[in-house]
Amino acid sequence: MSSTNTRLKPAPPPEGDPDSTPPPAERTATRQVTATGTREATATRLTAPLGLGHVEATSTLIAPLEAGELPNVASIKGPRLDQILLLTTGALVVLIVGLLAALSVASTQSQFEETARRSTERIQEQARELGRTVGQTIALTSATNLRDNNYAFLEEVAGSVVKSNPNILRVQIFDPDGVRMADSSPEAKKEPAPEPAAVRSAERRLVEAFYQNQPVFEIQEPIDYGSSSGKGLVVLSYSLGALQKQLEELEQDKRATVRSNTVRMLGLGLGFVVLAGVIAAFQSRRITRPLGMLTGKVMQLAAGDLGARAGTARGAGREVATLGVVFNHMAERIKVLLDDVRAKAQLEREVSLARTVQETLLPGRDAVQVGPLRIAGLVVTADACGGDWWFRAGLDEQRVVIGIGDVTGHGLSTSLVATSATSGFASAMTLREPSQVNAQMLITALNVTLANVGRGEHQMSSALAVIDVSNGYIDYAAGAHPSPLVFNKHSGQVASLPARGPLLGASVTSQFTSRQAQLRPGDVVVWYTDGLTESRDAQGRLYGTQRLAAAVQANAHLSAEALRDALLADARAYSAGQPQRDDITVVVAEFSPVA
Repeated sequence: MSSTNTRLKPAPPPEGDPDSTPPPAERTATRQVTATGTREATATRLTAPLGLGHVEATSTLIAPLEAGELPNVASIKGPRLDQILLLTTGALVVLIVGLLAALSVASTQSQFEETARRSTERIQEQARELGRTVGQTIALTSATNLRDNNYAFLEEVAGSVVKSNPNILRVQIFDPDGVRMADSSPEAKKEPAPEPAAVRSAERRLVEAFYQNQPVFEIQEPIDYGSSSGKGLVVLSYSLGALQKQLEELEQDKRATVRSNTVRMLGLGLGFVVLAGVIAAFQSRRITRPLGMLTGKVMQLAAGDLGARAGTARGAGREVATLGVVFNHMAERIKVLLDDVRAKAQLEREVSLARTVQETLLPGRDAVQVGPLRIAGLVVTADACGGDWWFRAGLDEQRVVIGIGDVTGHGLSTSLVATSATSGFASAMTLREPSQVNAQMLITALNVTLANVGRGEHQMSSALAVIDVSNGYIDYAAGAHPSPLVFNKHSGQVASLPARGPLLGASVTSQFTSRQAQLRPGDVVVWYTDGLTESRDAQGRLYGTQRLAAAVQANAHLSAEALRDALLADARAYSAGQPQRDDITVVVAEFSPVA
């Protein structure tokens, strides 16, 4: 046997099998923008059309905004806050003063109207009392003269009454038939006799009338002098000139008072407006100045100055002071978040580099053909970097080594351990002559490498096999890894290759044993990690080995790479959109020697 390793070459897809055309290879794209840019992004994507494609993309804003990207605050229209405060305060003061002035005018008018009403009532009452007294006096005096038809005496009585009381303008005495017996007015004789319908009734009353173009009260007082025709009547015309004069004086006083109150309220209102304007301007300045300073700090922060902080706002109120404290806290949090973003971006670059290194060490997704043995495998990670790995290599001209592993945990550390395991597995094949290499030696060397690298903190399940392609003889070993399935296309039987052993990496003294089996023509061996069988549906049920066996049986007629893709697609369909919780690795080896 040759002492050099034989490199496996990718096999062409089988003719007539459209499903075996390999999909595009896994791509890892890393895009970086210079320090003057605004974005750094790392994206790792599986582009296989299997329904199991895993996408992990992160886009991070790590650079401050450019000055040209700041909002144009100068274009914001509208009044300033101090103007609004001044206008609203002035309008409020004007409204209050106007209401007070209107209330004062209404109150003044009401007072004067009440005074005029009382004066009118008082004069009316005085006129009634005077008319009643004078009427009764004349009635008593005139009763005998009316019986005796002594009209001259009645004229003298009427004239004396007018002369003795300047408010009585006229005195008239009527008989029961309405005939004027006496009248103090010299022009009385010129007046025509009243019509029968206009004869006054002999009853006591007071009515408003006009005499010589003057308003008067006509006071009627009946005279009972024993006439069979009825009662006579005394009519006094009481002048309202004094009342009119008093009412005019009241009206003048009212106007003067309203005018004086109006001038006083205008002056008072103007003073209030000026005082309120000064107070509002001072107070608005106390409020708007800290807000303006805070706005400037916000603009500095938006321009990328992470050290911008607001000072203490004195006298601006608790709300403005609270706003400054909250702004300072927000600015500090933004600074911390940007520092975290930069650290995360750096970590993403490191993860991307680790992913690139890991994918460089892993075999591609293209199948390889080594004599009658066709091998195809694929790792679908749950995170940017996975803890699963698999390996294939030619040990010599007749033997092929296949290995698979699953490091416990997730993240960058597990991917580094998996990468170390892959490189350690490749190195273990060169430690001895190819003729001395077997499954037990390889898994023992891999355990020692992992124990030294992980220092007992990281452990791994693994399974590996050495296959002689000339006769189908397989030497295999495992460490706490699921047993691979073996399905024969001709018989339809499903079996497994069980092997026991502890987890790798727990101790350098762990012991492993290998077992041997014989592959038959048409055998399909499927290695997998527990991420496949532990996929869950929407109800949380596991995919399981029974469904895996059924899927292998249903798709065993396909090529190795098509069978691999069909198994991954079936697991993805079973998960029904549930997130992938663990890395999934599937390796298919088809042994089909020519008859």
